[in-house]
Amino acid sequence: MKTDKDIIRKNLIHDTSLKKLAICIPTYNRSNLLNRLLKSIPSIDDIMISICDDGSQDNTHQIVKNHQSRLLINYTYQANKGRASALRNSILNSKAEFIMIVDSDDYFEEKGIEIIYEFLLKNSSINFFVFPIKIINNFSTKSASLSGIPQTNYISLRTDYGVKYDLQEVIHSKLLLDILYDDPIDIRRIPTSYLWFKASENSLCLPVNSLPVKTKEYLSDGMTSNLLPLKIRYPKYIVYKYEIAIKNRGYKSLLHRCKFLILFYRYSFHNKSLKFINFRYFPFYVLGYIFSLFDLLRLKIFFKK
Repeated sequence: MKTDKDIIRKNLIHDTSLKKLAICIPTYNRSNLLNRLLKSIPSIDDIMISICDDGSQDNTHQIVKNHQSRLLINYTYQANKGRASALRNSILNSKAEFIMIVDSDDYFEEKGIEIIYEFLLKNSSINFFVFPIKIINNFSTKSASLSGIPQTNYISLRTDYGVKYDLQEVIHSKLLLDILYDDPIDIRRIPTSYLWFKASENSLCLPVNSLPVKTKEYLSDGMTSNLLPLKIRYPKYIVYKYEIAIKNRGYKSLLHRCKFLILFYRYSFHNKSLKFINFRYFPFYVLGYIFSLFDLLRLKIFFKK
């Protein structure tokens, strides 16, 4: 039986009207920030924006309408189901060769879009890029350096090359559809990094040593500030992410492989899907169990309702 992803993938092959780049934006009740983001996107005929509104009750739709004369925007509205569903639908409703995922509290730097677009045009044989971005958190500003890093496995980029800050990933739409999760139904949060870890099974990424292409601002009312309860309540794809990392042979760091084992067991406890990968990993099992108990303690102390 063909899925919606299969149908869209088949249609992409024959679609001659594809844009070069789609900017996919899941959003919920952040009209002012969405307005800032859309203002930062230049009008380029070869770029489209796919917005999935996850049941907003503010003036999000009006903000989108205000920009539709300048930008090619595909806007869809759904009953509130969570970011995972909204992100998936924004991807499925995009029509472009490459896709980038952007949150509504991000905004592009001057010439940021142009930098990305020009690299896509000049590197037609590459299907997975990463660009540096600027991160603002608690009044501090940080950015990753990608200088001197060759085309590599995404997990190796994060481990062997020690790139720890957020990046802007840009991926070929066919590759993304191959790895995109099914309809999450009752799962409101799936970490976006799950997609990049999944992509590392089939493709290398090209780190682009450019100026930061966008700014990501972590706000007090954002999802990140409420991350622990979400991780404990929706651990399924976190477990999948670390299982991918454990099995991946594209990176060398033994330290991170051990860390991934601990995290796999930690979230397996929360997911109630615990299984031994190998008996020699028993110490990691114990550490994962301890961390999961600590999670529950933190949840009880700091997230009382």
